[in-house]
Amino acid sequence: MIGPVKRSKLLLDSKDILPLCFVGLTIFSLIGFLFLLFLSFKVNQIATKKNTFVQLVNGRALVISEQDYLYRHPEVVKNTVRQWADLTFNWNGVIPGTQELDRGRDIGKGKRITTNAYVGSFLIQSGQQGFRQAALQALADITPSRVFSAQIRSKIIISYLSSPRQTKIGEWEVDMVATRVLLNLSGGTDEEIAFNRTFTIQAVDIPQPPENDPSALERQLYEIRSGGLEITKISEFVLKK
Repeated sequence: MIGPVKRSKLLLDSKDILPLCFVGLTIFSLIGFLFLLFLSFKVNQIATKKNTFVQLVNGRALVISEQDYLYRHPEVVKNTVRQWADLTFNWNGVIPGTQELDRGRDIGKGKRITTNAYVGSFLIQSGQQGFRQAALQALADITPSRVFSAQIRSKIIISYLSSPRQTKIGEWEVDMVATRVLLNLSGGTDEEIAFNRTFTIQAVDIPQPPENDPSALERQLYEIRSGGLEITKISEFVLKK
């Protein structure tokens, strides 16, 4: 005699579903708990950021606010652009802080730029991804040779410097509207040249202070790089009519 044929179940019995529901609920509860722990950790990080009062060795008192490593204050970003423009285009024929005639810096191929412009070039990104060397060559091409005999002075007048626009974390853009004025001290016509540019600036490592008895150049380089910023791109800024 042949017994009844057993058929596979297409639907689970209620007694089979309940354990699965319990396991699923446990897993979701665990995920929710871990997510709450993560949120609590991030909120605690934000809440523990404080302002700190410090006093420098020269007696100045400062309030330091803890920020992200790539954070830079908007005025620091703007000042980097302003510093570069002042160093690059303000020439008076003498080495800053002295009465010595500025003979310029040789950048190769018989080309020279002013000492200030050479210092300012260290605010530009160097290396394979940077354009510092190209900028030095371009600057040498527009530097009159008579500037090294103090026959020409140059001044940049900044009419507008925009607030920094953050393009991504640690990177900003700043627009500049300026005029370069070339003063011909030996007679002849003065020249005014529009200089409207958009600068892309990124946060970089903040340098360590120079060792004991640093040279004048080392002090200058530390001073201009102490903001932890460098220029990665300079492009034409078109004024909207």
